[in-house]
Amino acid sequence: MSEITTDVVKHVANLARIDIQNEEKAQEFTNELDKIVDYAKQLDELQLSETEPMFHALDLKNVMREDVANEPLSQDEALSNSKSTEDGQFKVPKML
Repeated sequence: MSEITTDVVKHVANLARIDIQNEEKAQEFTNELDKIVDYAKQLDELQLSETEPMFHALDLKNVMREDVANEPLSQDEALSNSKSTEDGQFKVPKML
């Protein structure tokens, strides 16, 4: 028995601000969402009791340089590559 009904689809569509007025479209989305839920339920059939939880599929480690404080850039150095400056600051286009 399907857990997904057209009422559920219409409710979710309303929450997502999607307008589904056409009853045929609502039924189509109901069938599609029901297939997706059934497909996801296949994961419940897997035997995972011996599997350790993981955060990533690959065994990655953070590779970062040591955090060392360096001498900061001067204002002139920081602005040296800017296309446009004004009064010692970056000048950017007005955004309204």
